[in-house]
Parts: sequence; structure tokens; C-alpha cells
Amino acid sequence: MKRTFIFFLYLLFCDLTLIGQAQNKPVSSVGKPNIVFILMDNLGYGEPGCYGGGITRGAATPRIDKLATEGTRLLNFNVEAQCTHSRSALMTGRFSIRSGTHSVPIGGGLEGMTQWETTIAEKLSDAGYATAAYGKWHLGSDNGRLPNDQGFDEWYGIPRTTDEAFWPGEPQAKAAGVPFEHIIEGRKGEKSRELQVYDLEQRRLIDAEITRRTIDFMKRGVRSGKPFYTYIAYTLVHLPTLPNPKFAGKTGFGDFPDALAEMDFHVGEILDAIDSLGISNNTIVVFTSDNGPEAMWPWQGSSGPWRGYYFTHMEGSLRVPFIIRWPG
Repeated sequence: MKRTFIFFLYLLFCDLTLIGQAQNKPVSSVGKPNIVFILMDNLGYGEPGCYGGGITRGAATPRIDKLATEGTRLLNFNVEAQCTHSRSALMTGRFSIRSGTHSVPIGGGLEGMTQWETTIAEKLSDAGYATAAYGKWHLGSDNGRLPNDQGFDEWYGIPRTTDEAFWPGEPQAKAAGVPFEHIIEGRKGEKSRELQVYDLEQRRLIDAEITRRTIDFMKRGVRSGKPFYTYIAYTLVHLPTLPNPKFAGKTGFGDFPDALAEMDFHVGEILDAIDSLGISNNTIVVFTSDNGPEAMWPWQGSSGPWRGYYFTHMEGSLRVPFIIRWPG
């Protein structure tokens, strides 16, 4: 299913490019759709309200539910059992093993996606799109293997995973000299640079900053008159599932429901920005997840009616929410 979807996008943009050439017009003037691709981290099938979760999980998800009524909600969208593999397939339209992404990278060495791969961001750049990635990458940690080296004009986020937010607070890790994960930003043609250490405080704040940067990028895209592709790889609801301080205690049912409420709020912010910019009809919005839910208490997620959690071969690991909206 995921390969079919990405292949559909490739065909769409190739067709639009050919139409522009046939009409002897610049590619950017054909009116190609913007793309907003929202990828949650470890969000199980049973979390959003429109998949049977929502209030039964302690937090309603009205904005995601409304998005489902405005577009198409798939019930059998399948991904890989681990995040790196799914992200690689979504970037390339190919089975992850063919791109060198056979395991989850942990930093150090030649890890991540092979540099010769062609990503959807590179294809879209060639078709005249502005491109940006915000959030979790997990397809390489070093310069040369980061989003700005794989077709994205700009990026902001973490190179690997949120587990590592624990490390800066661990005396043993400090004593061992373990290199801590940083939040990074970069631009195409330049080396990426490290910002803050990704600790538990930043873990609570990062998704709000991802949202802010996404909205700013969309505004700049509209002003420039250039179609845009923004890949929004949120860190929620990966463990430690800790909400932004503004959402802590919001539901009264604990951190996980509070994080679900935050997730839904950020999706709503992006949808509201699309509406206010007047680009709803010609913007493809996708909402999905990289794999099934967490299995570890107290951040245990829900796979709804399916058995299993991520890192397993069971249905709950592989079947995730998928919503797509394109009114025009």
C-alpha cells in the first residue's frame, strides 16, 4: 500500500511536469498541488477517534476526526514494524532493505539510507517544489546523510529517536562520555548544525516548534508562488510520551492522553493555517504513522482491534491510521 501511494505521487508530479512542458509554460505555473505529509511516531491504529480511539483513550481527537470526514480514511494501510524502515520506504517508494535501511541506526558509522537513493524530495525539487522536513529523520545521523543532503531545502529536528532524550539526565551516560543527541537544523548546500541537546525538557517542546516552523514554511511558500512539500515527522507519541507543558494535566488522565490532545491540536494548527492561506483546495494533506504502538508501560499505546505492538510481525504492528485529503 505505501509503495502504491508513493508511486502514485511520483506519477502525478511527472505528469504535471510533462503538462507544463507541453504547454510551454514554466513548471511552477501549472498549479501543482502542495503536499503536507504528517507522520506520527508509534501512533497505533486504535488511538484517533475516527479509528475507535479518541475519548476511549482519554483524549478526543476532533481535528483528526474531521480531517477523516473531509477526505479518505484507509482501513488497511500497512507499514513496516520499525520506524526507520517505514521512513525509508516513504522517502523512496522502495522496500527499505534495498536502500541499506535494514535496521534502526543508533549513531556512529555509515548508518542510514544509502546516499545514491533518489527521494521524493529530490523528485519534487526537480519538479519546481520548495521542500522542507521537520521532526524525526532516523535515516542517517551525519552530514551527507541528513535531509538537506537528500533533496530538502531546509530541515529541523532530531537525526535519530526520542529514546535518547533520557540519556542527558543519566549520570552513568555522562560519566561514560556518551555523545548526546542534538536537535539539528540545516539548509541544502550547507552543513547542518547542532542546536540544543535533546533532553527531556526539549522532548516536551519539540513538536510545538515543528508546528511553528511548518506554518512559517507554508506561508513563505505561498508568498513565493512556488508549490511546496513539507514532511512533518512529529515525535509524538513515541516514548517517553511526555506532553508540552501547556497540555500537561489537560485531560486529567495522565501523560499519554495529554500527548494525544497535543497531537490533535498541532494537526489542527496546520489545517487552520492551510485554510487561512487559501490553499485548501489544492493541497494534499496526509496523516499517518510509521508503525504500530508502544508496548512499554506507562506509555503503552493501542492497536485497536488488532493484536500486537511495533517490533512484532502481528497486525497491530503493521496496520496504522492513514487519512488523505485533496478537495480539488
